[in-house]
Amino acid sequence: MLRKILTYTAVISAALVFCGYFTAASVLSARGSREEMCTGIAVRILDSAANRFVSPAEIEGIVTSSELNPVGQLRSTADLCAIEDLLESRSAIKHCDACIGKDGILRVSITQRRPLIRIQTSNGAFYIDDTGYIFPWVSTFTSYVPVVSGHIPVKLEEGYRGVPEKSDRKWVSQMISLANYLDRHPVWNAQIQQIYIEPGGDMVFYTVVGDQKIIFGEIDDFDYKFAKLKAFYTGIVPVYGWERYSAVNLKFSDQIVCTRRHTHDKSNRI
Repeated sequence: MLRKILTYTAVISAALVFCGYFTAASVLSARGSREEMCTGIAVRILDSAANRFVSPAEIEGIVTSSELNPVGQLRSTADLCAIEDLLESRSAIKHCDACIGKDGILRVSITQRRPLIRIQTSNGAFYIDDTGYIFPWVSTFTSYVPVVSGHIPVKLEEGYRGVPEKSDRKWVSQMISLANYLDRHPVWNAQIQQIYIEPGGDMVFYTVVGDQKIIFGEIDDFDYKFAKLKAFYTGIVPVYGWERYSAVNLKFSDQIVCTRRHTHDKSNRI
């Protein structure tokens, strides 16, 4: 009798152990499954203080509305490279990093393009960034950079994005050099209100202070030509006043050619 009791006790104990084991295994398996899932998206715009072309909500919307949306799926099935390519295909996004942490959150870090100049063409407005990449102007956000209009020598189709062909690349590189120069010289950057390209290729400035047409000429010799423009403001304007001249030509070596207003004697060489 005692032996039977001991046998039944052993069987029941073994059954309880097995039940406990399978119950614990099921719980751990379910918990592990939950931990393997992607449960959400967190977006960080690394340069949001400088540019606001895209927002975290917009980035999250792009991912969740695509077939690459990993939320609710196993982390192992998420195609992070494809998600990065998807976001980098947006013209204002320069670089994207995507990863999924142990908490199941897809973390996306965005670096936007840094526009240096904006050009107005017959097919719309475009930004040129610091790498020479051209992309369409974004209506939801305007970056405060110099605006160039007139006879732009680069032919762009509506919605164009990319690096221009070699024939146009020289002019784009020159404009980047000018934009970088203005960026390093805040006084000139603040003074130049508009840049116009004339039919022959000469660059003309229209300024905030004074209504003279500043004929800069070819896009070169920045230090030399801006030194002459400074000489006009500091040496000529105090003597003759702001209204005497309608145009200031910086194209010629060792001289400033100023055009007088309302007179047949059109220019004074200084």
